[in-house]
Amino acid sequence: MLTIIASMERELSVLRREIFAVCSGSDLRMAVVGIGKSQSQSGVREILNAGSGGPPRQLLMLGFAGAVDQGLKTGDLILSSRYHLDSPGEDFLTPATAMRQNGMLAASNAGLPIHHVDSLTVDGIVSTPAAKTALAEEHRVGIVDMEDYWLAAAAQEAQVPFVSARAVLDTAEQSLPSYLAGLSRGRAADVLRAVAVPWQVPVLVGLAFQARIARLTLARFATSFIRQWEREGSVLVVTR
Repeated sequence: MLTIIASMERELSVLRREIFAVCSGSDLRMAVVGIGKSQSQSGVREILNAGSGGPPRQLLMLGFAGAVDQGLKTGDLILSSRYHLDSPGEDFLTPATAMRQNGMLAASNAGLPIHHVDSLTVDGIVSTPAAKTALAEEHRVGIVDMEDYWLAAAAQEAQVPFVSARAVLDTAEQSLPSYLAGLSRGRAADVLRAVAVPWQVPVLVGLAFQARIARLTLARFATSFIRQWEREGSVLVVTR
């Protein structure tokens, strides 16, 4: 049983539309576990502790990432070999080797180049090029996200193989509006603030276009991963 999760519904939207054309009669569900440490760990532990479909045998994370490596562009696919935590020391976790290898094969079958850079789990959106550069230099990573380390830790604790596939949303040279964290959580005040500032509209339109590119990358990768999983005769459960 394979479980596919994401931190936000928008990261799964394209895949949801395509999933039934890909899977031949498999029992499919998808799960949105939430953003950041608290939400994502709570959501994934609920899945790992078994619902009506039983605990997963493998866990695949799909999500957006911010680039801190200047060589990465919007839509690039990342299969990190290390999930670092933004904290003192060199604390990191690793994906399941076999799952990552399957991910590399799925990406190749989908015609998607893979960028092998480490990821860094942070506790908030990194919004300025200077902050991105500082994190890249300090931790020697290529992307930032807000969940991978915590999801890998929960999966490791449950002894369930885990891998994360990320698509780059914002580039290392790109600044993000300060209210974006609130928008990602759907906070009404932040949404109203964004709409009320006309000069920010082009920024939001640009980000929406970038998100579409990143979603298409995730959907192409995931459909290829699922086809490969089905060829191996496995039962798929993508948790809703």
